[in-house]
Amino acid sequence: MIARTESGDVLSPCIAAVPQVDPVNLVPWQGRLLPETQRVLVKVDLDMAKAVVTSARHLHGGRNPADQFAAEVLVRRGLYKYAGEVLPHPPASTAPLARRTRWAVTAAAIQYWGAGDAEAAHRVLGDVGSPVAEAHRAGLLLLEGRTRAALTAGEKVLRDRQLPDEAIKPAVTTVVVAAGLAGRFDRALAAVGRPGPGRPWFAEIGYAHCFALLMAGRVRHARRIAQDGYQDAVTAGNIEVAAGWLALRGQVAKARGDLITAITDLETASRLFDGGNSCFMLAPCLAELAAARAMSGDQAGAEQTRRLVTDRAPESRLFAPWLTLSQAWTTAAGGDTALAARQARSAAELAMALGQYAVEATARYDVARLGNPNTVRHRLAALAAVVQGPVVPAMAGAADALARSDPGALDVATAKFTELGMDLLAAETATAAAAVRHTATPPGGMACPDATTPLLRLTAPLIELTRRERDVALLAAGGFTSPAIGHRLGLSARTVDNYLSRAYQKLGVTSRRDLAPLVTGDRPQPPIHGEREHR
Repeated sequence: MIARTESGDVLSPCIAAVPQVDPVNLVPWQGRLLPETQRVLVKVDLDMAKAVVTSARHLHGGRNPADQFAAEVLVRRGLYKYAGEVLPHPPASTAPLARRTRWAVTAAAIQYWGAGDAEAAHRVLGDVGSPVAEAHRAGLLLLEGRTRAALTAGEKVLRDRQLPDEAIKPAVTTVVVAAGLAGRFDRALAAVGRPGPGRPWFAEIGYAHCFALLMAGRVRHARRIAQDGYQDAVTAGNIEVAAGWLALRGQVAKARGDLITAITDLETASRLFDGGNSCFMLAPCLAELAAARAMSGDQAGAEQTRRLVTDRAPESRLFAPWLTLSQAWTTAAGGDTALAARQARSAAELAMALGQYAVEATARYDVARLGNPNTVRHRLAALAAVVQGPVVPAMAGAADALARSDPGALDVATAKFTELGMDLLAAETATAAAAVRHTATPPGGMACPDATTPLLRLTAPLIELTRRERDVALLAAGGFTSPAIGHRLGLSARTVDNYLSRAYQKLGVTSRRDLAPLVTGDRPQPPIHGEREHR
């Protein structure tokens, strides 16, 4: 069944208008939207929306139904200022509930996305009190990062057995996403089946389901859903829906360690989302894109992508941990794993405060991947009892193995990650096990040849160094001068030379020329970008 989508409500702001493309030619077309083209699309979209408003008001004499429709069109296009100007006065309390609800949902979207006034949006919806309005209120709680409150409110709406179709999408989407973030995957899957046979099915519910499966570690299942959803959307010529599935397909590819596919899909999706308007999926899409680029060694591309988040993505506390975590990986790509680990830990603390325990577990394990497993292994062990599914126990075991430099336990972690379809994490633990054993990296460690994470760069000699010595040694082996290394790591050139001297002593070498083959082994190194240099 082709997914149905309706943008422009409270939970889902607009998806940018894009030209309808022949599905057969979609793949060659991906990624070709240049900035100039996007600006043209924005103007076309704006002019089109204004024309709809003018025509509707002319045909209907400016009566409330025409103004209501015009405001909805403008909200869907992300033109909240104009929507606020044409939205009619609120209906009388004696007006039909459906009419009052429709007005409240539109007004709440204008308040929340246009004016940034969450309290006003909640108040408008609360005054109506219908199931549809309450479903949208639950969505607002989710966007504000109030995971537990959103889950409770959404499930309360879903308990109504006479729930109207208009409440299904916001309520189910909210519950599935909130439960997925919290690690309560049983509640997420229960909500997915709530619409029941004969009810309309929306793309947003499919997106949420795929996301929850990915958070639960069911990577292969998530991959099938994303691929099938994308193909159905392309067949139907629905580019808006295809963009959402591309974003999810990219996230799945990143989890698998297929960074080339991840970057391609996430970049294309972000362009389809962003034609001058905003989509609430744009922020996590760009965050995942920045992290994927960073993991491939492209720090300049990662930094450029992160700037787009500030410039184009709508603000929401919901995605704050993702944005912080993408910064950690961008920092790591620049060679400063010590700072990167601290940033990942900040992302974990933020996720914990928001009740996003599945996200917290991912961020905690990223701290371990970035070189500081001792600080997170106990919390990961505790999270294994909070977050359902096999992923967090596998992460907890891997972090403990990294902290103890236990090659046997790392082999166990490799097997578990491989079983889950998380090939990048498996390649990292396999590489770490080989480094601890002082053996060559096994073929499994090269399963993700396009990835350049700190663990994948780990060699037996690097095991002997502290984290800061390791950062300095890798940058020096990559051809950076002491002043350039100091600039990247926030150190003086003299301090860099001191770290380098200690690394030389531990490794038994006397020059950078001898250092390079020793610390990099036979693994290809990422391209080196000069300061302020962009590809």
